[in-house]
Amino acid sequence: MRPLMLNLLSCWRLRLRFLIHALQGGLLACLVLIAPLQAGEETPLPTLGHSGSYEVSVHQEHWLGQAWLRQFRAQARLKHDPVTQYYLEELLQRLSTYNPALEIQQLDVLLVDQPRLNAFAVPGGVVGVNTGLWVFAVNEDEFVSVLAHELAHISQRHFARRLEASRNLQWSTMAGLLAGILVASQGHADAGIATIATAQAANIQSQLAWSRSFEQEADRVGMETLTAAGYSPHAMPRMFEHMQRLAQLSGRAPEFLMTHPLTQSRIADAFSRADQSGEADRITHGLSYELLRIRQVFAQYPEPEEAWSFLRRQPLSDVGRGYAQLLNQRDVDAAEAVWQTLLAAEPEHLILQYLRIEWLMQQRRFESAASLLEDWLRVMPDSASFLWLQAELAQEQQDWQQARRTLQRLSQLRPRDPFIWFYLAEAAGMSDQRVLVHQARAEYFQLTGRLSQAANQMELAMTAAQAEQAPWARVAALRERQRELQTLRERLEQTGF
Repeated sequence: MRPLMLNLLSCWRLRLRFLIHALQGGLLACLVLIAPLQAGEETPLPTLGHSGSYEVSVHQEHWLGQAWLRQFRAQARLKHDPVTQYYLEELLQRLSTYNPALEIQQLDVLLVDQPRLNAFAVPGGVVGVNTGLWVFAVNEDEFVSVLAHELAHISQRHFARRLEASRNLQWSTMAGLLAGILVASQGHADAGIATIATAQAANIQSQLAWSRSFEQEADRVGMETLTAAGYSPHAMPRMFEHMQRLAQLSGRAPEFLMTHPLTQSRIADAFSRADQSGEADRITHGLSYELLRIRQVFAQYPEPEEAWSFLRRQPLSDVGRGYAQLLNQRDVDAAEAVWQTLLAAEPEHLILQYLRIEWLMQQRRFESAASLLEDWLRVMPDSASFLWLQAELAQEQQDWQQARRTLQRLSQLRPRDPFIWFYLAEAAGMSDQRVLVHQARAEYFQLTGRLSQAANQMELAMTAAQAEQAPWARVAALRERQRELQTLRERLEQTGF
């Protein structure tokens, strides 16, 4: 898909130059083309809980989202960081319980390895967050305000409503818009704008008014979700002001503002709504968020000293400051002393315990790491975070049988996680499990949009099972999964994406 997209952009570059310049002012959208509503405008909320009231059903949105998700995984650079990924998933799932209009029960969450400030939502319950958002959002409530806004785009079904507003738009046009989102989310915003412009140049004026109302509605519903979840509604306008300041200082709007255009009237409207809520303006400092934010800051700066210089000027809790100092510490003995202080302050904090075990593994203190892991897995046997550490520890020690067993357990808990299947294929190969190698590769390929390769791997799995004279039940299970993957392929191809 990437060569085709790049060729399309090259062919249209000169023809669309004037249009691209116009769009850079803020027409690109992550779900639909969304811009702020004019002061005083209101858009009535849709009838909630009636999926059939739109031409595009929730079921159709789901399959379009799944097709897009697989294309995104195949082309984007995702962050493999289980503790951060699982925290983000749990946070979004908890937020979704405070948005009563959200019909989707299970979200697909992407942690995108990009330093640029961005987040996006796609029809069918796909939410993406760049690692750069963690660096930019100093406080948990500001970070959550962005997530609540993205959930509102999904819950208010802006994709389906946009089709209602423009009946002449074709499904292929929608696929083209989503393709533009994929390009823009990788830090190539201008190219993404050009892709979207190509997809619907003839519909710009008619779409702009709808875009403004959708964005304003997402602010309103997002703020309601934010407040219901126990955060201050003032976090949203505060985040808007920070973004606007960043744009003014850098001279270039962050990717989030290119997909979510910001004006003074939108900021004023957000402040007005926050004031009318009657809630006090308070800042939420969550320790879990703070620790993971520090982790992302150190991951994005080339040198630990630069990350520490950035963080030391910001408000940090005692535990957060200690953890940041620890990551900047090259003296192992001094670092161990810091660890003991942190663990004494928060002995039951799970993320801190995860980070401690990970640090022990980095120091190759495998026995100490294994002992702590055993203690926590005895209490929490289904903890995906600690199971990942167990698999990584087994790999470090080249205990491939243990790595395989743990990754198989993880694949049962999280069957839609491509990283698990990728590493399971490696562990299966190292432990001479030929059938499992092909099974795991098939699942990895289907989750990353390579459906032909997935089918080929299932054929190889069937051949290997027959050659090994595997039990009938296993062959039957493989055959059933093969049929399921074929059905999945047909459904995804029907989306036209």
